[in-house]
Amino acid sequence: MKNIKSLRAIKYLLIFILIFSSFGNVSNAEESTKSVKKQEMTMSEYTSDSDIVVDANVELVRDRSVTFDFFSPRSGYYYVNIEYKTTDVSFEEICFELQIDDSRPDEGNEILFLPRMWKDSESRKDMFGNEFAAKQIPYDDFCFNHVYKSDINHTEKYKVLIKKGNHTVTLHLNKGEIKLASLVFSPEESVDGYSRPDESAPYYTGKPIVIEGENASIKSSYFLSGKTDASTVQISPYSASYNVVNYIGGGNWKTEGDTLFWQTPELKAGYYQIGFSFRQNAVIGGKIYRCLEIDNKVPFKQAEEIGFSYDDSWQSSFYADEKGKPYLVYFSEGSHLISLSVTPGEIEEVRSMLSKSVADLGSLYVDITMITGENVDIYRDYNLFSQITDMEDRLEKIKSNLNSSAEMLQRITGQKSGSHYSVIKNMVQVIDQMLDNRYEAHRYKSYYYTNYCSVSSVLQELRNMPLDLDKISLTAVGQKKPFESNSFFEQLKFSTERFFVTFVKDYNSVSSTDSDKGITVWVNWGRDQAQVLSSLINSSFEAETGIPVNLQLVNASIVQATLSGNGPDCFLQHARSEPVNLAMRSVLYDLSQFDDCDEVLKRFQEGADIPYRYKSGLYALPDTQNFFMMFYRKDILKQLDLSVPKTWQEFNRVSKIILQNNMSVWLPNNKATDAAQVNAGVGSNNIFPTLLLQNGIQLYDDDGKQTRLLSPEAMEVFELWTDYYRKMKFPITLDFYNRFRTGTTPLGISTYSLYTTLKVAAPEIDGLWEFAALPGVETQDGKVVSYSSGGGTGCAILKSSKNPEQAWEFLKWWTRADTQLSFSNDIESILGPAGRVTLSNVEAIKGLEWDDGMLDRLLEAWENVREIPEYPGSYYVSRSIYQSFWNVVNDSQNPKDMMMQYAKEANDEMARKWKQYTNRQ
Repeated sequence: MKNIKSLRAIKYLLIFILIFSSFGNVSNAEESTKSVKKQEMTMSEYTSDSDIVVDANVELVRDRSVTFDFFSPRSGYYYVNIEYKTTDVSFEEICFELQIDDSRPDEGNEILFLPRMWKDSESRKDMFGNEFAAKQIPYDDFCFNHVYKSDINHTEKYKVLIKKGNHTVTLHLNKGEIKLASLVFSPEESVDGYSRPDESAPYYTGKPIVIEGENASIKSSYFLSGKTDASTVQISPYSASYNVVNYIGGGNWKTEGDTLFWQTPELKAGYYQIGFSFRQNAVIGGKIYRCLEIDNKVPFKQAEEIGFSYDDSWQSSFYADEKGKPYLVYFSEGSHLISLSVTPGEIEEVRSMLSKSVADLGSLYVDITMITGENVDIYRDYNLFSQITDMEDRLEKIKSNLNSSAEMLQRITGQKSGSHYSVIKNMVQVIDQMLDNRYEAHRYKSYYYTNYCSVSSVLQELRNMPLDLDKISLTAVGQKKPFESNSFFEQLKFSTERFFVTFVKDYNSVSSTDSDKGITVWVNWGRDQAQVLSSLINSSFEAETGIPVNLQLVNASIVQATLSGNGPDCFLQHARSEPVNLAMRSVLYDLSQFDDCDEVLKRFQEGADIPYRYKSGLYALPDTQNFFMMFYRKDILKQLDLSVPKTWQEFNRVSKIILQNNMSVWLPNNKATDAAQVNAGVGSNNIFPTLLLQNGIQLYDDDGKQTRLLSPEAMEVFELWTDYYRKMKFPITLDFYNRFRTGTTPLGISTYSLYTTLKVAAPEIDGLWEFAALPGVETQDGKVVSYSSGGGTGCAILKSSKNPEQAWEFLKWWTRADTQLSFSNDIESILGPAGRVTLSNVEAIKGLEWDDGMLDRLLEAWENVREIPEYPGSYYVSRSIYQSFWNVVNDSQNPKDMMMQYAKEANDEMARKWKQYTNRQ
C-alpha cells in the first residue's frame, strides 16, 4: 500500500510539472488553462481509493509492447480503464492486446479497443450564412476511457480476474499510436439503485441550465457531427432565413459504445433534475437506450439504461421513473462531464436471441435451397423433412427463440401490435405452416425467404439505435417542464417566414464571389456534399492560394452552358464518357499543357487517366475510380469444401458445384439502356471488357477509330461470356447484395464499393465473407493475369475559362490525398458510412478505415485495373454489345453472327463520329 501511495505522489508531481510547463506556450495559454482544469478534475473524479492505478507516462506505437508492475490488494474482477491521448493522425480505433502476468485474461477476446476522441473545430458557414456541421478534429488532450471488447451482438466493458498479490501487465499495440498516462483497474462493484434524497438534502433552486446537444465537447467517433432541422421552432437555435446546426446524433449516433460528452458550466453543489429534448423516430412502438455517466461514473443503476420512447416529432421530458417522478442527480461544485453512450438496454437479450434465430434461419434456408433451387416447383414432392433430417428440430428451436423474442419485446415496449413484434410473429406463422404441412413445406419457401429478410431487418434496426438530441437541461428540483416551449403562433410565424424566403433564396449557389479573379465550379450533388466541399474550399484551398471559388449546384448541360456563355471554369465528378465527348467538340481545356501535369498523374494508379485522353490531349483528371472484385462467403465455401478460385478454370469448377447445390453465382450485368448507364463507360457495365483484357485483346484499334469486336479472338471471348448465361445458367438479373447476405449466392463479382454496403447493412455476416482479386487467365509461364476494367468520374476545365491556371490549381487541390480523404470522411460524418466515396487517389484510400487484410487485397486488385479508352462514338459500343448479348441469351441466336452484325453497326457509328469531329481539335 505504501508503494501505491508513493506512486500516486510521483504521479501528481508529474502532473504538476506538466501543468506548469503547459503555460510556456503563450499563444495557447487560454486553451492550456482549460485543459489543465479538466485534467485536475478528471484525475480526482475518475479514480477512487479502491482502484488500482498503474502510472505509465509512455508513448506507444504500433507493434510495440510495454510492461508494468502493480500490486492488487484483493482478488476479484476489475474493469480496465485507460488514461491516454492519441498521437497519430488516423480514423481507426486504437486496438491492443492485454496480458496479465504470462497469460491473456480472456483468450476469446484478445483484441481490445479504445475509441479515438474527437471534437468540433470552428463552426462552418457557407457564403450565404447557412451553417453546417463543423469539421471534426482529434481531441488533443488526455482523456479517461473504459476499455471495450466487442462482437457481432454487443459491446461491453472489459474486465479481468486479478488475484491478490504482485503482478505484471503488458500492453501490445496493434493499431494506432498513443501516449499512455495510466492504467486504472476498477473493481467490479454493483451500482446501487436510485434512492431519493431527503428534504434536508441540498437541492438546486436556481434558473434552468441548458446545454445545447450540438455543442458536445468530446466525441468517441469522427462521425458524430451536428445536424440541421429547419422545420420547427421546438428545437434551438432556429432561423427562418438560414440553416443552423441545432441538434446532434441521428443515424451516426447508433452504434453501441458511441459516446458524446458535454462540459457543464460551473455548477453549485446540489441535486438537479435532468431533462432532454430529443426525437426518437426509428423504433416504432419501442425505446432506444442511452447510458448516462457523470465524470465517467454511473450515478445510480437506473442511469445505465435511459429509455427514449418513439414519436415522429420532437419531445421533451425529464429523466424520470415509471410514475413520471424525475430522478435527482447530485453534482458537486464545479464543472462536470456529462456523457450519453449508446447501449442496448433491455433490448440486448432480444437482440441476442434474434441474432441466433437469424443465423439459424439463414443456414436452414441455404439447406432448403440446395434441395429445391431458387425457383420451387410447387407440384413436386421434395420431402424436405426427410432430406434434411434435423429440419423439424431446427424449426422448433427457431420458433421457440422467436416466440421468446416477441414476448420479451412486447414486455419491454408494452405493445402487442408493434411492427417488430408483428414481423417476428409472421415468421413464426410461416414455420407453423411448414411444420403442419410437412409434405408441402416447399410451397412456403418464398414466404420463408420474405419473412426471414424481414426478421433480419428487425435485427438490424435493433442493433442500430439512432437518437436525435437537441439539448440537455439541469433544472431546480420541482420544476414542471425541462424547457420553455414555443407557442403555436411562433411556429406559424416561422413557417410563414420560411415560405417567403423560398422566393428569394438561391438554392443553386453554395458559395459566391464577386471577384473577377475567382473561378466557378459546378457540381451535381446534394446540398450536404456541396456544403462539405465549400467548407474545405474555404478552410484549405482559398486559405492556401487566395483564389476565390464560386461553388454552384447545377443539373445542366455543359454544352448548352458553354454555348450560352454561362459555363463554369471547371466541373467535378462528371460521367466517365463525358470528357472525351466534350473534348471532341472543343469544349474542354487540354490539361497536358500544364508543366506539372505528369507529376499530378502520379497520384493515381497507372492508366487511370486513359479514359480522359483524346488524340494527344488529356481533358480530365480521375476524381473517383471503381473496379470489380470477387466477393465470397467463407462459411459456405467451407461447407462445400471449396477453395477461393484464382483462375477462370477454377471459378468454373467452383461455380458448377455451387450450381449443383441449387445456389447461384453472379457476374455483373448492368443493362445499358439509359443515359446514366451508357455514360458510365463500357468497362463498368459487365465482365466482357475484363475478359477481353485478361486475354490480351484490346477493345479498340490503336487509333481508336474502330473496335476489334470482329476479330476471331474477341468473338471467342464473347461466346465464352454468353456461355455463362446460356449453358451454365447464371442469372441475368439478381439482387446480389441480398442473395449474398442470405448465402444463396455465395460467390459473385461486383464493384468494390459493395464492401461498404455489406459492412453497414449486413453486420450479421461480419467475419463470414471476404473479397479478393478477380479470377484470371493463366499464361504458359504459370502467371495468372487478373486484370479488371474500371469505372469512375472525372474533373475537367472548360476551354472558355478566363482563369485556366487558377482552375488547374483547384483540380490539383481537389485530387490531393488530404483533400479527398477529408471530403470522404466529412461526407461519412453527415450521411453515415454508406456515404463513403470511391476515391481515385491511392494514398487517400489508404487513410480510410478497413477490416484487417481488406486494404491489402484492395490495393493488389487496384494495381491490376486496366482502363478502357473513350473515343468518338464509343457510347454505341455498349449498346452493340448488349444487343448481341440479349439476342444470344434470350433468343438463342448464334454468338458470332450477332457480334458480326452489331459490331459492324458500332464501327459504322464510330466512323461517322470521327468524320463529324475530325477537324474540331
